[in-house]
Amino acid sequence: MKLAKAELLFAALVFLTFGLGFLIAPVQWAAVVDIVLPSPMARTDFRATYGGFETGMGVFLAACALRDHWLRPGLVALAWVAAGFGAGRLVGIVVEGTASSLMLLLVVLEWSIALVTLYVLRRLPLGSGEGSG
Repeated sequence: MKLAKAELLFAALVFLTFGLGFLIAPVQWAAVVDIVLPSPMARTDFRATYGGFETGMGVFLAACALRDHWLRPGLVALAWVAAGFGAGRLVGIVVEGTASSLMLLLVVLEWSIALVTLYVLRRLPLGSGEGSG
């Protein structure tokens, strides 16, 4: 259970760091991956999509880490989100031909997170993450 809590807290910290970065300095953070935000509407949508989702996910994962009966749902969510990011990025690499070092590193990192999370989930004792309250 300690490993599951540690992974969820670490992931929460990562999501919160990125989410707050996207909320506070969207133009600078978007520029890292060549996204240009030319208008207030574009910046608002970027803040909502990147900042809002990442921040919300970080809060959710932290809440899951702090409640034993939420460990399994938190790990399942983290595995799906990481795998989804990796799959979406891989589609972009194939369709757009953007196999840069950064994009390839992120695909490997995202899928590694998904696989490690599934491993941690399988090691979680039965009964963890079940029940109410």
